[in-house]
Amino acid sequence: MDRPRIRFLPLFFTLLIVAFAVAVAMRIHRYAGSVSAGADGAAERGASTTDTRAISSPVAESGAAAATAPAGKGASTTMAESERQREREQRYNRLLHEPLPSAGQAGRNAGSSAAKPQPAATPKAPQKQPSLLSRVVAPIVNAFSSAPAARTPAQTSSAAAQDPRDPKNPDSDITPPQLLGAEFIPPSVKDGESTILAITATDDLSGIASIAGNVISPSGALQGFAVQREGDTNRYTTRIAIPKNAAEGIWHVNYLSLTDKANNTAMFSYGQGTLSGASFRVISSDADSTPPTLRAIWLDHPSMKAGEKNTVFVQADDDKSGVNLISGVFLSPAKFARVGFGCRLGEGADAWACDFVPPANSDCGDWQLEQVQLQDKANNMVAVRRDNPLVAAVHLTVLADQCDSHPPSVDMITLDRPVTAAPGTIVVRVTASDDISGVSSVNGHFVFTGKIAGMQPPRLWFACSATDPQTWSGSVAVPANEAVGVWRLEQVQILDRANNLKIYTIADPVVANVSFRVQ
Repeated sequence: MDRPRIRFLPLFFTLLIVAFAVAVAMRIHRYAGSVSAGADGAAERGASTTDTRAISSPVAESGAAAATAPAGKGASTTMAESERQREREQRYNRLLHEPLPSAGQAGRNAGSSAAKPQPAATPKAPQKQPSLLSRVVAPIVNAFSSAPAARTPAQTSSAAAQDPRDPKNPDSDITPPQLLGAEFIPPSVKDGESTILAITATDDLSGIASIAGNVISPSGALQGFAVQREGDTNRYTTRIAIPKNAAEGIWHVNYLSLTDKANNTAMFSYGQGTLSGASFRVISSDADSTPPTLRAIWLDHPSMKAGEKNTVFVQADDDKSGVNLISGVFLSPAKFARVGFGCRLGEGADAWACDFVPPANSDCGDWQLEQVQLQDKANNMVAVRRDNPLVAAVHLTVLADQCDSHPPSVDMITLDRPVTAAPGTIVVRVTASDDISGVSSVNGHFVFTGKIAGMQPPRLWFACSATDPQTWSGSVAVPANEAVGVWRLEQVQILDRANNLKIYTIADPVVANVSFRVQ
């Protein structure tokens, strides 16, 4: 025998009606309680003009009257009580429908009623009361509604005042120039000819100050450039001359730097953004892609006195285009000083002569040839260092009356003011000393400490001159539209007359706490 099947929809609607009825009953009960409390408050505030017994609940009062009535009363007493009850109900309903007075108004009413008799009340137009259905449905809608309450004007103003965002300062340039494009015209040339590098760039506030970089050949040869602006346009150009016998193939921009007048710099390497297509092709009938080769190197005098002249001789050759430049560096025994030299090709000779003069009071002892740089006419270059036995074998003995092997020291750094406007100037004063030869130069730079996404922080450079043997001063020029905020001293370089160099950084206490603010 099959069981009767219970239908789902009737059961669902039955449960839904029961739940709805329970919610309505609870909401009506709460709503009635709030109305009763409001009526009681109104009755208390209107006590100066109304009998307190007249605003009590008719049902409760009738019960109290029945409980306190003498047992021997007749029908006349019952009729009189019924009449009084109807009057109380009328006054009760009238009070419920009147607006509640404010606390101040209630006080004024109470005071005036004590001072003089109350005039007859002016009849007010009856307010349209919501229907019973509206009073029942409204609490249910409020209970189940999820819409947020609208903000008042005061709340909106308070939220705006707490908003931590601050618009960009229109006088503070913290954005580097923007690279819009780079191309070579024409994109294909022969060796010995030239092409034009055209760069399109903009800056949002202070304007572009400089654009520079270098191009690289397939053999690694580098060639630097600096561009010039074309009139009042956003176009900057320069001519790239391709050497004879240059390496054949694709040449491209290897490095590009864009700096604005507020010292914000954007740096690009090949393959980044719009720089990825900045290339051209070189066609060469006899391409030279190999740098020169070092054959021999020796000193004219293996020992010398500081301040005198000596000569380094270098032999080198190149397979096609020929040797173009030779230079080198000696390193002192204490490794604080270096002496560089440049070479010239002697007439009718196969050796390059390189004259150099170590400073007076130089570090005494064995100076080591640190490296030799060779470059051919096709811009192929090589640096030959001490891992090459020809370079490692070159030593020079230097003698001096006073041997200065230590760099100078910075004792104190001060600024003439802690705050400056833009444009403005900050004067840096450096107290420095050296044991033997004396200080030769002092320079350094400040760095912006604010957070700037996607770029190197801007820097402000300075160079000092001596005001007395131990005091050096220099000016930090703060250009217009410079970044507003704190600038910290990042590095100071100090050199003595014996070429001993020391670099102070923020890790050194004398530099760590030196800063100023641009406002």
